[in-house]
Amino acid sequence: MKNTIISFMMAVLLIMPGSQKNISKIDLHVHLSDEFKGTLDERYADAAAQSRKMGVTFGIAEEICSRDKNRNDSLLALCASAIKKYPLYLGIQVDRQNWQDVYSKETLKKLDYILEDALNFPDKDGKIIRLWEKGVYFDNPEEFMDRYVNYNLKVLSDPITVWVNPTYLPDTLSKDYDKLWTKERRKKLIDAAVKNKIAIEINSRFQVPGKTFIKEAKAAGAHFTFGSNQHVTGIGEIEWSEKMAKECGLTAKDFFVPSRKILKK
Repeated sequence: MKNTIISFMMAVLLIMPGSQKNISKIDLHVHLSDEFKGTLDERYADAAAQSRKMGVTFGIAEEICSRDKNRNDSLLALCASAIKKYPLYLGIQVDRQNWQDVYSKETLKKLDYILEDALNFPDKDGKIIRLWEKGVYFDNPEEFMDRYVNYNLKVLSDPITVWVNPTYLPDTLSKDYDKLWTKERRKKLIDAAVKNKIAIEINSRFQVPGKTFIKEAKAAGAHFTFGSNQHVTGIGEIEWSEKMAKECGLTAKDFFVPSRKILKK
């Protein structure tokens, strides 16, 4: 275990906040799909090899969220045990309401981070709308935005580490991004993220949030992370995120880097 800790610290030493001016090359929004064949250990080994090749440290965001708390805890324990020997972070992405009821607090404390977004959006009738699907349509965009902001505020009140896919809009509304994300709406979410010490992801897949949002969040004291939000193909590709960080004047001190808690348990 001692050698594992030393190896990991050497891998990330040059990207820790404050250790240099350059911003961390860490992608905390990596998903591993079935295209990574083999055992769990082999999947993590493949991810670690790709991480080294790209020069980007990966955070594996597992998506384990059945209704069975014991099953979830057991699977996450297996993940934690398998990933310890590799220079990878381990987190989860939660995507259902009342998600805290399907994990034990002890399990959550052992993870390096927790991601959540607002893309599984509850409509007025309670139906869950997957905002990323093609053709999602709202006949009253302003009314949707008010409800969407409120749901994002709910997400930002949860015990999470990183708010991912921030300010994402359905493809039918994305052309009006600057109009719909008013200063008042932006401020509500930025203030909530800062108050609750939740990092804001700069997401390369959906290219959100916008530059104005990032600059306002930085001025408010927010912290950030990079995320590719990809499954195998495209993982670690955070070039857009890095470009936005540079254009918005972010430095290493503006970024959240997890402490690798799985090595301490």
